[in-house]
Amino acid sequence: FTLRIGSEQRASSEEGGGAPLRRYGKITFVDLAGSERLKDSCAEGLRAKEAQAINKSLFTLGKVISQLAQGKTDTHVPYRDSKLTQLLQESFGGGALCLMVTCLNPCST
Repeated sequence: FTLRIGSEQRASSEEGGGAPLRRYGKITFVDLAGSERLKDSCAEGLRAKEAQAINKSLFTLGKVISQLAQGKTDTHVPYRDSKLTQLLQESFGGGALCLMVTCLNPCST
């Protein structure tokens, strides 16, 4: 789910009627569903493929965050390795602020 926000502030009459100041923002909400162990979930068929795709996206997201956290500008960041990271690429780069909220449960092994 993506929410785009825009605002416009008109220049005051004291400033000579300059161009209005425009600001734009974007908020992307993503439910990552969670990592699944195929062996434990007994998923088969389409559910197994879906679980594999979720795991791949989460793994790629971890690689992207790791690359960006290192701060090296000359290394390749694998945004194109999953649809999730392609979707979030704009939120990770440049002057963007990124916040990740997670809910974790203990794993019973």
